[in-house]
Amino acid sequence: MFKLFFTLVLLAAASAQEVTNESRAPTIAIELANETIESEQPMAQKEVYNQTNSNVTAETVSPNTTKANCLSNKEYGTVEMVNASRLMELLILEPGPGNKTRTAKEGKQLPGACILVFFYARWCVFSSQAAPHFNAMPRIFPHIKMVAVDAIKYQSFNTQYGIVGVPTLMLVHNGKPVSKFNGTEYTVDTFTKFIKYLTNLEPTEAVYVTSADFAGPVPSTPSNETDYCLLLSWAFIAACSLYFTSKSRWWRQFVELVQNTWRESNAQHEHTD
Repeated sequence: MFKLFFTLVLLAAASAQEVTNESRAPTIAIELANETIESEQPMAQKEVYNQTNSNVTAETVSPNTTKANCLSNKEYGTVEMVNASRLMELLILEPGPGNKTRTAKEGKQLPGACILVFFYARWCVFSSQAAPHFNAMPRIFPHIKMVAVDAIKYQSFNTQYGIVGVPTLMLVHNGKPVSKFNGTEYTVDTFTKFIKYLTNLEPTEAVYVTSADFAGPVPSTPSNETDYCLLLSWAFIAACSLYFTSKSRWWRQFVELVQNTWRESNAQHEHTD
């Protein structure tokens, strides 16, 4: 009797599972259909989404993008290596009636100075690889101020401008950030496309990197500096690991095993003597 009752329970459970799977099938089909529809959205909507988040890649092209109106009445020199105070001085919004109340689109249409900021780290290999390409930018776009700042040494700007890694390239127009370069290739070609897409400027000469660009101002070879913050972080992790390991049951059992083995060894030696 018990076996018969157990068999009936299993059959009922299997039937209920089949009904549940059948009821879930339309829902899953609808979800898959919705995903298919979302994946077939036109490329124009995706471009608008990228523009809204101000993380525009150089490859994206849209005729509706409002380009920053950069002043072209002044030519700057080579890349300027700046500290925190100098960068803050460059990013201060210039006074004027047009800068008090304006939308983002109106702000880009107003003529203003454009600055390209390169956040790097001296020990970062990727920053060193991108350095000669950034050093070539003042020659290609002489009307844009090119500056480089050590993001590790001056970390106050990382939180303010959302710098989560190095190297990072950020375009500033009239004291306000326009966009950050989020491409995967840090070359002079992608940098040029990035500026052409976001500004009204065009390259003044051929886009290439010379041997002099490897010499500076931004160093193209990573340094062997000791990162004390990283060492301190590792020391803190090791200390926490040792502390929590010493409080674990496994560690207490291991200590008891060693103590018991030691006592037994001493007892054998005493018995032998």
